[in-house]
Amino acid sequence: MTGKRNEKAKPHDNAYKYLFSNKRIFLQLLKSFVHEDFVKNLTEESLELADKSFVSQDMLDRESDLLYKVNLNGKESYIYILIEFQSTPDKAIPVRMFQYILLLYDQLLKNSKKGLLPNVFPLLMYNGTKKWNVPLNISDLIDKNIPDRFIPSLEYFGIIVNQISDRYTDNLSNLIAAVILMENAGDKKKLHIAMDKVVEYIINEDPSDIRDYFIWLKNMFRVEHHDPALDVIRNIMEVKPMLAELVEKIKSENWNEGKREGKREGKREGIRDGKLETARAMLKDGFSVAKISKYTGLSDNEITSLL
Repeated sequence: MTGKRNEKAKPHDNAYKYLFSNKRIFLQLLKSFVHEDFVKNLTEESLELADKSFVSQDMLDRESDLLYKVNLNGKESYIYILIEFQSTPDKAIPVRMFQYILLLYDQLLKNSKKGLLPNVFPLLMYNGTKKWNVPLNISDLIDKNIPDRFIPSLEYFGIIVNQISDRYTDNLSNLIAAVILMENAGDKKKLHIAMDKVVEYIINEDPSDIRDYFIWLKNMFRVEHHDPALDVIRNIMEVKPMLAELVEKIKSENWNEGKREGKREGKREGIRDGKLETARAMLKDGFSVAKISKYTGLSDNEITSLL
């Protein structure tokens, strides 16, 4: 694996659009970085990926923006995210944010003139290497020769990837932290160090979310098909569902009255076999005994016996 992004046909745009079309992952992004009161009570069920048919053709051609419809206290609102891939900051971002929201409002007014317009929360994710020095409010781009009340004002919320510390991603220790970690990894050496942490971050995530991260990773970076780092994630994707199925099966059977202790013991052995299979896969990929023990709950002796 190298630290260079794949340059084929705007893969980053499509990769991020795919990743954040997963409602659980998008919600995790919000809860990890947007520390506003309205975000605290958001649930996966309250999010709906909106139809962007109201957007002008030039914006439809862009692959780096998404719009979610949100239910906030029974009222319709929107969250608009723009993912900025340019290596240097774009001064036009506040104007583009403003334009997008005006287009949305224009379309909503065409469909219905009843009631007030909904709230729109503008969110920017910038993953360039240069410092983000663009104002957060469009009003700061406008000369003030008339009273302020006539000056347009719109502030957006910025997630500036290169300003996020390793300590913060370690505290998050989730799938979004794994995204940030890979974005901030520089040379090949740092990238492989990051991959060790990535596995720690995603180990407890939903298998389908891990799959989406896996697809994002392959499309964002030049990754060899048989790269050991990818094999680790692939093994997690394959083994976790088997473990989950075994756990659910034993729960189901234990809830039924009259099940004999011997049968329950057999199911416990099945779960242990699944953990041993996970341990074998992790040993193959070079994990330490300590890390394998942390992930599986197996003892050091049980793990070393597999060597």
